[in-house]
Amino acid sequence: MKQVFAGEVYEVMPLSNGIIFSYCKDVIEKNVIVSYKMITFDNGHFTDVAKNIYLLTKFGSNYKSVTALCDNYITEKSILLPNGKVFLLSPDGTARLLDTDALPIWTGTFAYRGYKPADIVMAENSLWASYPECNALIRYSLATMREELRIGGKKSPFDKPRGMFLEGDTVTVSNLGSKSLVQVNLNTYSVFEYQTFEEPVYQYLNVCDHKFAVLQSGLYLI
Repeated sequence: MKQVFAGEVYEVMPLSNGIIFSYCKDVIEKNVIVSYKMITFDNGHFTDVAKNIYLLTKFGSNYKSVTALCDNYITEKSILLPNGKVFLLSPDGTARLLDTDALPIWTGTFAYRGYKPADIVMAENSLWASYPECNALIRYSLATMREELRIGGKKSPFDKPRGMFLEGDTVTVSNLGSKSLVQVNLNTYSVFEYQTFEEPVYQYLNVCDHKFAVLQSGLYLI
């Protein structure tokens, strides 16, 4: 495992041949200064990128209108749907499905036992949300936005699950509590431990066979 960036990383997103991420550049009088970097796999170079490039990657071509709906674009979770629509999830559990003009088609709340999800991914026609306080993953129908299935709970393979990354039929979950990654087969719902770390893990992603993990101390290539 190799550290590629030291510091507080907020979110890493895949590109066609690299990654882009937001991070804490400085804190001045309790005000957080956020900056953005890109890594290109061809040459391994780090490049400072502008905020609009990050927002374009996260929210799509209509990012200005979408960002205007977000209280905090860093903590907002987004899914770019194939038809140009965008699904947004706020930290308070507010969920919105936006059309191509960033107008809301549906607005509701995702919650389980009063708790809000930490992350969300789309698998076929369903949305999967992680609930750290409940040690559970919950599947919602994209058509009805209703709960369909739950994995975990009181007896759970998860320990404060946060970030999720989907590869085919498998979702890799970042277990903050146990400092580990676990993989869930979404066909059989079987769960396997994938890798453990010496510090909390917040996010995992695999881009062009480059596997990354966001740990408490920074961004690592694993």
